[in-house]
Amino acid sequence: MHKWGIVLIFFVASYPLWNCANQTTPMGGPKDTIPPIIVKSIPANKQRNYKDKEIQLVFNEAVNLNNAKEEILISPTIGKDVEYKVRKNTVTINPAKPWENNTTYSITFREGVRDITENNAPKNLKLAFSTGPLIDSMSVKGRVKNALNTTLPEKITVALFQSDTFNIFKHSPQYFTQINDRAEFSLENIKAGIYYIYAFEDKNKNLKVESRTEKFGFLSNPIELLAPIGNIEINLVNLDMRELKMNNSRNNGLQTRIKFNKSISTYTLRSENNNQLIHSFGDDQSEVVMYNPTIIKDSLRLYLFAQDSISTIVDTTIYIKQVKENLIRGDFTAKAGGIKYNSKIKTLTQNLVLSKPIKYLNYDSISIKIDSAHTIPVTAKDFHYDSANRKLTLTKEIPPDTLFPKQQIEVKVQPQIRRTPTVQPELVFSKSSIISVEADTLKMVKYIIDEPKKEQLGTLLIETKTEAPNFIIQLITPNGTLVEEVKSVTKYTFENLPAANYKLRVIIDRNNNGQWDPGNYYNKEEPEPTWYYQTQDKKFEFPIRANWELGPIMLIF
Repeated sequence: MHKWGIVLIFFVASYPLWNCANQTTPMGGPKDTIPPIIVKSIPANKQRNYKDKEIQLVFNEAVNLNNAKEEILISPTIGKDVEYKVRKNTVTINPAKPWENNTTYSITFREGVRDITENNAPKNLKLAFSTGPLIDSMSVKGRVKNALNTTLPEKITVALFQSDTFNIFKHSPQYFTQINDRAEFSLENIKAGIYYIYAFEDKNKNLKVESRTEKFGFLSNPIELLAPIGNIEINLVNLDMRELKMNNSRNNGLQTRIKFNKSISTYTLRSENNNQLIHSFGDDQSEVVMYNPTIIKDSLRLYLFAQDSISTIVDTTIYIKQVKENLIRGDFTAKAGGIKYNSKIKTLTQNLVLSKPIKYLNYDSISIKIDSAHTIPVTAKDFHYDSANRKLTLTKEIPPDTLFPKQQIEVKVQPQIRRTPTVQPELVFSKSSIISVEADTLKMVKYIIDEPKKEQLGTLLIETKTEAPNFIIQLITPNGTLVEEVKSVTKYTFENLPAANYKLRVIIDRNNNGQWDPGNYYNKEEPEPTWYYQTQDKKFEFPIRANWELGPIMLIF
């Protein structure tokens, strides 16, 4: 009895200590919705001449740390070797290196500290202090946005640097912060001076821009911080800033495939004897595929020039030899875009992206079938072939009454007579209509042409008010697909729109080249600005209803 009594006493005495070592959520009671409140900090907020190494924060309730090394931001940076600890209601921060002399530090806690009941985090918890007699008071505020869509960016770092030799792809910034859930940022307690500002995703947490995988944005001109600055806007783009390089070229007998380290925008390829070559982009625009000439004596010299979207180039020479073909040939197929008839301009359009380059088009085997007795022929002038992208486009003017005749066919069904409309017209590519470079033919394909019916379509009227001399107005679907665009107009009517939701995007076309340009960091060229129309309730999408006219919508930018 005496032995078991000792054991029992030890267990009962140890229980409170064991229980205190594991902070858990209390059971029962009302839900805790109030975040922790800081009651004391060492140093105090805005304290000067702080000489100790440890930072301490005391809250009014027990707290936990949440991914502190990523959530708690210290600016200017003191490196990654920082120790974060929590004990009951006290959080301590200990950097491996001492704080720099005569420096103002700003610590932003974000979601790094939470209470233990409902994981409530203090809102906008920040601590600023100085290791010298002065505390810096400049600030920069603004927002970031995606240049080509209306989705709010997330987890974006915004940073400042001063040196002209600073490279955002190689160096880490001195001052930085992260955006909030409204894509807004606030850099505070900055030393007065001249800075450059930029924003980036920082997926790998190294405080450097990895342009191959991370979107980024910047302002080309410096900002002068002599007083607090607000309302800065930074546009984010996906733009690979690496130097363009040719990775390799591989000859499989039938083709030579030339691979680059990233996508290119244009290229030229010619042989030493200037014989015509058949070539195109490969599976994507980081590859060029050339079909080898039938006969190669010894070797054939090729001259390749390629350029990417930031105007870096590859200008090189390639040699190929005749080798035995070791390639399994695929089928010849076509991926079609939606066939459309625009009654406003009386034009039928259809796009085909082909799996292989075209060697020959047989126009006699392509037609627009109205019914069993009537067809509309096509000619070479109705087609455009983009050989680099293997894209065949039909654009043919046809009067509506020709394409959609109003005559009807009587079908006798005893004891009644039913009247039915003519069969829908079709664009027909017969089997022998398109022959590829590999001498195989496209299977017969038919594309039904739907008649635009006004009672099923809507209209959108717009007017513009702007000082921009050149701009592009784009009507797009909610996911960003282009429906129609028009350039530098004061008034315009979008007609024959299927009932659906749409968005309006404006591109400020600074160089007047008719397209959006993503900019170039090395040339200090920002992306061309974009602007999106918003409704009165701040929505980017708006509905177009059948048999209805919307507008005029005023676009002020």
